This record gives sequence, structure tokens and C-alpha cells, in this order.
Amino acid sequence: MLRFQKSMILVGLIFLSFLSYKYLIKSSDQTQDQNSKIVEVEKVQLKTIKEMADFIGVIKSEQQAILSAKAKGTLNIIAKPGQKLTKGELIAKIENNDIEHNYKLLKEAEEIAKLQFERSTSLLKSGFSSKNTAEERNNLLLETQKKVSDAKISLEEIKIYAPFDGIVGLFKFREGSQVQSGDGVVNFYDPTSLIVEFEIPLSSAQQVKDGSQVFINDKEYFLTHIQKMLDEETHMCPAYVGINAPDSIIGTAVDVSLVIQEQHSVIVIPFEAVFLRQGKSFVYIVKEDKATLAPVELGIRDKQFIEITAGLKEGDPIIVCGHNRLYPDIPVVIASKDSAS
Repeated sequence: MLRFQKSMILVGLIFLSFLSYKYLIKSSDQTQDQNSKIVEVEKVQLKTIKEMADFIGVIKSEQQAILSAKAKGTLNIIAKPGQKLTKGELIAKIENNDIEHNYKLLKEAEEIAKLQFERSTSLLKSGFSSKNTAEERNNLLLETQKKVSDAKISLEEIKIYAPFDGIVGLFKFREGSQVQSGDGVVNFYDPTSLIVEFEIPLSSAQQVKDGSQVFINDKEYFLTHIQKMLDEETHMCPAYVGINAPDSIIGTAVDVSLVIQEQHSVIVIPFEAVFLRQGKSFVYIVKEDKATLAPVELGIRDKQFIEITAGLKEGDPIIVCGHNRLYPDIPVVIASKDSAS
């Protein structure tokens, strides 16, 4: 009987030991699972990346001008704002009685000088006048004709003509106003040839060239010209883009995104995957189910992604976010797309 009891006690101890072992193993596995971090992972791929710079541009007409008065007088408006004119049509006139009266007097003087020259020539042929008299009348006629020519120029200068095919803009003076020589009178522009003008700082201008890709209000264009000379006032380089936007309003500001440089078939990852540690750039990659620290070297970036020039290879699984919860060699569990969503 005593031997049977000992045997039962021994069997019971063995069974309890087995249960304790299974419980410890299960607890260890649960603890390990609890310490593992769920992470989101992306495979490193080769892509194209563009470094962009944003500016504010202004829509202008490639052909636009402020037409000025070349004489003082009273403004007489001929064409109305918004009117379409062809090159050479009259827009406005500066009424100046002195210029008009002077031209009229000189034209009359020219007719008199012409008659006197013709009469002296006729008398010279008949022998009733000297050669010197005929030459004097000829010189007087030439001098008068020169004065008439100058007066005609002055008379034309009081008229303001369309310098090209375009639209009459706003007048800066009302009808009947007194204007002085040099005053800007009216805007004139061609709405069919629009450009966007903006300025690029020297640091970016050195990398930009004509034909660079540009996005204006999310529409693709190409840089028409960059002036490789600093503006003395702004210390920036003016740049111009021809646009096809007939409904645009001249003078309005627009968003301009310029491609500064572009790289093709390079390693590109989300910018949020990179973090700094002791002044150096790192990412976490998943290796043997653990978060492994990987130093990287950075290239150009856009608004969401950054180029990796060293430290990663195509196909590496990088952890894209949650670095503050991680440390080197911590066990990780990759979240499935279903759980991530």
C-alpha cells in the first residue's frame, strides 16, 4: 500500500511538472508577442524624383505697353477701353493748338515759297531774273520744306496710335484732362500672347535652364527663358513662361512650381521613413523579423519622397513610420494591408 501511494505521488509530480513547463513556454511566447511592434513596411523601388521650387508669378502680355503723350495738351479719347484695334489705328489725340497752328502756317509758307521759286525759275529762263535770285528762292523753299517736315512730326506726335494688334486698356486720364509730355496715357496689350513672369534666386538659377519643366496652376509648361543676370533691385534672375490660358486676367498672381533638378531610376523612399540620430540620417529595415538600423545618405527630395544615394538597395523592406516606438533589434510584426487599412 505504501509503495502504491509513493508511485501515485511520483506520477502526480511528473504531471504537474509537465503542466508547469507548458505554461512557462506559453507565457514566454505571449510575452515575446506582446513586446513585438507592429510596423508598416514598403519595399525599396527605383523611381524618378523631381526637386521642385515654388514661386509666385504674375500673368503679363508678351506685348503690352503704356502709351505716353509726346506733347502737352488736352486729351481727346478716340478709341474706348476694351476696343480691339489693329496696328496703326488711332487711340487718342492730344489737342495742342500751337502745334496745329504752327503746322498750318508752315504749310502756307511752303506754298508761297514754292510759287516764288517757280516764278523765279520762269523769269530766269526769260532773262528777267538772275541766277542768284533763283538759287535764293530754291534755298528758301528747301528750308521751309524742312520746317514743314519737322512740324508734321510734331503733329503726328500728338496722336497716339496702336503699336501692334491688341486691346485698348484703361486710360489714366479722363476725356478733356490736361496732360504733359511724358505722361502715361493708356495701357495697350495683346491678350493672345500671355506669359508668366517670376523671379528665381541665384542658388536655384544656376541649376535651371531654358526648357525646364514648369507647372502653373497644376498645368505643365516649359520655361521659355531665364535671364542669366541678376536684377539690380531684387538680386534675383527673372524668368518667363509662355502660357496658353485665354481666360486668364492679366496682372493676376499664379502659383509656379519649377523643376530644379531631376533623377531617373534611383532609390526613392517616403521622406517620413528617414530620421536623424546624432546628426546622421537613418532608416529602419526589417531583417530576420527585427528592426535593424541602417545609415543612409540623402539626395534630392520632393514634397513626399527623398532620394537615397547610399545605404539601401532595391527590394529592402523599410519601416515607413513609428520610429519613436522602435529601437535596434526589437522584434517586429509586419502589418498586413488589411490591418493597415
